[in-house]
Amino acid sequence: MSLKQKLVSPVLMWLIVIIGIFIVFQFVPFRLVFARNMFTSALILPAFLYWLYFLVGAILVHHKAPLSVDKIDKLVTEGVYNKVRHPIYSADIILGWAIFFLYPDVRFLISAHLLMFVLLFWISLEEKALIKKFGNQYLEYMGRAPKIFPKL
Repeated sequence: MSLKQKLVSPVLMWLIVIIGIFIVFQFVPFRLVFARNMFTSALILPAFLYWLYFLVGAILVHHKAPLSVDKIDKLVTEGVYNKVRHPIYSADIILGWAIFFLYPDVRFLISAHLLMFVLLFWISLEEKALIKKFGNQYLEYMGRAPKIFPKL
């Protein structure tokens, strides 16, 4: 297994995400995590629903979506994958920025940028592996569906 294949491993990805969440919430004042008012509810509910739509939609359409590229045996381009090539990453980026807007703090601004950097790096590795695996079929799909955010 090459270094790139190890980097795209879902185990490593989830380990980074879990450690990142743990580190971020080490710096969050406890009172902010459980603050309840109309403003926080108005921000977090749509962000959570959007994240849930992309996450569940991706997994329902393509049961192997959370797996590494080498375990995916067919290219799925329908459902939520018709709107965006990386729906789970899209949802994660939106959720990261929603947390920053919910708790406008330098720590969350840095976290949102780091999350975007890591996910964009991951996407570039994953897309190279997908092009290698699916060839022209994936290149055509790249022309039809945007990478992260759906066209409005």
